[in-house]
Amino acid sequence: MTLMTPTTDEQMFEDDVHCRIADCRRRLRSQRSTLRAQNHPPSQRLSHLLDEPSQAKAQLEEREEALIT
Repeated sequence: MTLMTPTTDEQMFEDDVHCRIADCRRRLRSQRSTLRAQNHPPSQRLSHLLDEPSQAKAQLEEREEALIT
């Protein structure tokens, strides 16, 4: 059994397919990062994380007050 070596046309077609797939992946990654940046700017993500402990503390204090009264 002998392995067939691809012809030049087959190899060019295969290379073209690989390049198109790579381009598509790059476009998708770029679109995803753009959408993430639009929906959740880093400053909003950071401030949200910093606000959570203070919000949790405020809620805990409210619950404690409600239990006392």
